Amino acid sequence: MIEHEPWRGPDCKRGIEGQRIAIVGYSHHRDPNHEDNNLFTNCVLERVASGEKIRDSLFPRVPGYFGFENSAEFWRRVWFFNFIPECIGTSDMKYGVASPDLIGRAKERFTRILRTERPSIQKVFVFTTKGWSSCPDTVVEGRGGVCLRLGPQFDKVTWGEYRFGSRTVLAFGLRHPQFANRDDMTAAVSEALTRHA
Repeated sequence: MIEHEPWRGPDCKRGIEGQRIAIVGYSHHRDPNHEDNNLFTNCVLERVASGEKIRDSLFPRVPGYFGFENSAEFWRRVWFFNFIPECIGTSDMKYGVASPDLIGRAKERFTRILRTERPSIQKVFVFTTKGWSSCPDTVVEGRGGVCLRLGPQFDKVTWGEYRFGSRTVLAFGLRHPQFANRDDMTAAVSEALTRHA
């Protein structure tokens, strides 16, 4: 069974503004001629972190939301993984949706990554509405509540906490960067960076 290993940028412990951050997308798609494997994410991110330009709407845009002009430097300073643990589409079919079984595996893996990487990851930015709605329940959701809105000007950005023993990880659900307004996304990320457990 394929399960993409998360990317741990070589400077991920340095973080962003003193905070150790994981970026989460929904899924990889691949060229139909390339096989999927456990190292798929790391192969992609090695290219991105080397400064290579790749055709994708997430990797080039997210760094700017955090104030980075140098995309390669940003990706060297974060963790990255997709919510879905394997490729679910090819380059000619980019918008795949995971099966219920695959989403079940994804939820278990999401929690396992956050637990395994402790105490390193402090904040998780989930850049996919589809993925955020499928993520494991946050603490408040586990108690029957709903995630909080990030602020009155951020109608669709919500956040919650995950707890692992005495450690809390804050998670923020944002839309995918494709077709997103850069100023709105930058403002939401800036606000999220001010939140503390």
